[in-house]
Amino acid sequence: MGDTERRVYRMSFPQFRNKHLEAALFTPQDFIRYRGFRRKLPRKWILTYQNSALSYFKRQYHPERFKYSGLLNFYITKNLGFVRISGIGSPFAVTVLEELIALGGKEFLNIGTAGGLQHEGIFLCDRALRDEGTSHHYISNSRYSYPNLGLTKRFGDSIAKQGLGYETAATWTIDAPYRETISEIERYKRQGIATVEMEASALFAVAKLRKVKIASAFVVSDVLSKEWGPKFHTFNVRRALNKLIDAGVECLR
Repeated sequence: MGDTERRVYRMSFPQFRNKHLEAALFTPQDFIRYRGFRRKLPRKWILTYQNSALSYFKRQYHPERFKYSGLLNFYITKNLGFVRISGIGSPFAVTVLEELIALGGKEFLNIGTAGGLQHEGIFLCDRALRDEGTSHHYISNSRYSYPNLGLTKRFGDSIAKQGLGYETAATWTIDAPYRETISEIERYKRQGIATVEMEASALFAVAKLRKVKIASAFVVSDVLSKEWGPKFHTFNVRRALNKLIDAGVECLR
């Protein structure tokens, strides 16, 4: 390159332009057929991430358990399915959601813990800032992805019936939890974003593409203020998460 020749490489994501409009080589349905999985499953599912939430669901609702894969067990009670997603981040969560949709799932509640940018509490998510990579392979570029409005309202009503106070707000979904920078946190606080987690924006994008319904709510487990304030194992976080599970069961039933 000569002294006067300068080329600026401007990266876009994904690298393949308009990738979200292209057909995939193989689909979740192809994978399900390959595995020979034929069991009839519920149309409605709760997705969560915490062992404590799974333990509570098992104690409270006595579901049937069966093994789906080396990393995943399904728990079913009546017309409702429950999955604890054992991995972290959007790629793993999206893979689970895709396969549940391929198995007949139509309505999903994503329930978990999140970092708090504002304060402690319970937050019903009305949009998710897309700061992860997975969603961009599913839908066109935009700042936010969105849950289903009607299911979100139903979920909010069920949360209120459990006697839980909650706020409706946006979340920030990011792939890199150890790169949540001070500058970003301060900016998103000013914009009113309430929580930070690793899955919601991608799950919303998949649900939009696959034409299924999803809603999401979080219990703040650690507060990101002038310093990090972890509260993961406090009783109030576990209790609030259990109540969200109860609200989810009521909402979907």
